[in-house]
Amino acid sequence: MDDSYGIFTTDGETVAGNLYDESVIGLAEKLDESTASLYISTKNGIVLLGTAVNVQKKGRRPDTFIYLEKVGRNRELPPKMNLPFIHAFYGRVERRLSEIEYEVRGPASDMDLFEDFHRQAIPGLPGSNAADYSVGRLLIGKEVVCVSGDRSKSLDFVVTVTEKLQPYLSSGFTLVVAKRTFRDADLLVTERSSGRIHIDLNAGRTDDPTWQDIYRNMGAFAQNPAIRQRLSGEMSRRGLAERFVSEYRQTKKMSPGMESRFGEFLVRENIGAVTRLPGDFSSTAYEPPTKKELKHPDESDYGKWKSNDYDGERLEREYERHMEEKKRGRVRLLAVVGVLVVLLAAIMVLFVIPLGFIPPGYNTTVIPHITPSATITPDMSVIITQLNTTPGNIPVNLSGFGSAYNITVSTPQNVTVAVNADYQPEQSYYLMRYNQSGSAWGPVNTTLLISNNSAAFFISDSGIYRLFTDREPRIE
Repeated sequence: MDDSYGIFTTDGETVAGNLYDESVIGLAEKLDESTASLYISTKNGIVLLGTAVNVQKKGRRPDTFIYLEKVGRNRELPPKMNLPFIHAFYGRVERRLSEIEYEVRGPASDMDLFEDFHRQAIPGLPGSNAADYSVGRLLIGKEVVCVSGDRSKSLDFVVTVTEKLQPYLSSGFTLVVAKRTFRDADLLVTERSSGRIHIDLNAGRTDDPTWQDIYRNMGAFAQNPAIRQRLSGEMSRRGLAERFVSEYRQTKKMSPGMESRFGEFLVRENIGAVTRLPGDFSSTAYEPPTKKELKHPDESDYGKWKSNDYDGERLEREYERHMEEKKRGRVRLLAVVGVLVVLLAAIMVLFVIPLGFIPPGYNTTVIPHITPSATITPDMSVIITQLNTTPGNIPVNLSGFGSAYNITVSTPQNVTVAVNADYQPEQSYYLMRYNQSGSAWGPVNTTLLISNNSAAFFISDSGIYRLFTDREPRIE
């Protein structure tokens, strides 16, 4: 095993560890937004585990950290993910947080979970039918959404499904236990969901009266040792679904009536875009009608599965190059616009306003007027220190933008700080100052000039400042 881990704040800032990756930092913010107790991903040949935990350092207020851990090397066979494996994971979470003098109070969604999660059995689940039903759906590319008010039972259920999926995990699955909805999860167990719910663990009921028997039988079929051996190993999710359906159809001795119903099931559930006769289910069902005139697909066309065939890989490479060129063009455009905005602002501040070119009553800037006796000397009278750890109590519905800065000024003046986050011109941004006596952030009435590289604003006194932007609304 070659493990690496990272401990992050809810804003994606690194606290400890050796896991450095932009996508991982973005994942940390998603785990915070969904309040995830357990995250398991085996996509792209990497096993990634994660959890949001409540922590507290002696003498400080409680806080929430995100722990992420990469297990094993790329393309290595996934480890056996059973209950002891998850126990060991949570043990490493506690140990590594204690090494930086933080006590784990529990996952962010359940304060008592670390104390309760010490069973080697799985009591209270609705038998194996729900797990087999989930495995059947997952192996042919369908998502599964479960609801449960018991977080320990939710974790046990995900572990059960993961064990049944063990030989197929290298094809890439994401399994999540969270308080709120987590986008792009193949299996999600949450407290409530506004969308389609497949399994109610509280009532022990599967809500799929039409096809639940087929999905359940396919999940049980996947546990056949011969099938597990034939289909184990690395392949795409699409390839796995195709081979699994083919094995199921060839192995099962179906009557004509059952064969007809199974064909209807494939069409109605849109399994692998099957629209032809049952005997024609093959790899061509996933290919475009012609290869002569290829056009770039939309981003959503790639879905959760990644094709391994030659045409799919070629299309994906071409599409990625196309999107990368578009991204570079947008970045260059934003950089030019940002430079022009900064130059225009500098001209206004240094020349137009002091010379009185703006008529009285038309100067709408909120920056206070400074008399000649309060000369601004930003190079001589300002000290800016970037903070490694950002104070908490993030305002409701706001998200931190970049780092926090401890700024010391001798006189009211304009200050420019570096921006280390992705600036989106269409969003709203706010400057806030941290009140250490009240441990809260308060808004600063000033004008912001932001580009991809820097942010400029006027402040009247020293303190801890940070930029914020509107947080995306959470789906309850």
